[in-house]
Amino acid sequence: ISKAKAADIPLIFFNRSPSAEDMNSYDKCWYVGTTPEDSGRMQAEMAMEAFKANPAYDKNGDGVLQYVILKGTLGHPDAEARTKANQDTFAAAGFKTELLDVQPGDFKTQTAKDVTDVWMGKFGDKVEMILSNNDAMLLGAIEAAKSEGYFGSDAGKVMGAIGINALPEVLPLIEDGTIIGSILSDAYSEGWNIYTMAYNVATGKDVYTGISIQPDEMKAIRVPYIPISKDNLQVAKDMYEKALK
Repeated sequence: ISKAKAADIPLIFFNRSPSAEDMNSYDKCWYVGTTPEDSGRMQAEMAMEAFKANPAYDKNGDGVLQYVILKGTLGHPDAEARTKANQDTFAAAGFKTELLDVQPGDFKTQTAKDVTDVWMGKFGDKVEMILSNNDAMLLGAIEAAKSEGYFGSDAGKVMGAIGINALPEVLPLIEDGTIIGSILSDAYSEGWNIYTMAYNVATGKDVYTGISIQPDEMKAIRVPYIPISKDNLQVAKDMYEKALK
């Protein structure tokens, strides 16, 4: 930011947000992304709804959701916010849970697989649900759990799983009921806003011309997340189709 400011070059961040202090240090600096707390909240809400609707998830019949969290990279603002929002949402709802463990998976499939391998050995059938900070890690967790008979044809091996991003790779898993759902990051809208703002600046227009989302106090455009389950899977499919066009 300091180098761009010194050269009077406009700057648009995405994916990982700088601090409010840094963002506000330069008037030609903006951010396009999401509100990470919202994804963690929606994920927990989806977990509560699924646990209440399907008694099979309560494997020990104690009325308490035993769960684990696959956390992204330690210190990453989205990872910290999503993980905290999971727990805060359960607490605010008075929903009975037991958090068995939280481990960083660095947003990577293989790392999450390794973590879940350890969980399978440590907790076994005690894990009733996996909440993952992103879908890439969730795919690794599913692969590890499948080796123990979960997420397959064995009706006696039940485990819930919810991700974040609603990547194309997980949509078939939502459709066939392998996982409960995921929280969609609207890639099309984020990309469209980034492009539009950059075009505006390059052509001398106000940066927010044509942008329907109001910027927040740190000049950030926050694109809303969308919870995706089997019931509204087409929303995610339509978004990817539009983005690829």
